Amino acid sequence: DVSYSMSTLVGASAALVVAVGLLALLVPTFYASRVTELKAERGWNSIPLETVQAKSAQAARLKSYAWINREKGVVALPIERAMELVAAESASSGGVKR
Repeated sequence: DVSYSMSTLVGASAALVVAVGLLALLVPTFYASRVTELKAERGWNSIPLETVQAKSAQAARLKSYAWINREKGVVALPIERAMELVAAESASSGGVKR
């Protein structure tokens, strides 16, 4: 004979375990999305203007020519061009100078 009270207890326990498991999966997701919403509302996700401007200035310096010292003839080259010159010099001299 099947014990109906035992079957009911096992079924209810299984349902409880599934419900707790689902909550354990859903709560962190809800929490993370709510934190993201709050950050957006308060402007915490945005990068400060000073940081954006500094990065832009750095990128511009890496891509442009400029005088470092006119009297000594020292110039700043775009980073790509400088790498090309170093590679060409290394190839022509047979290796990197130290």
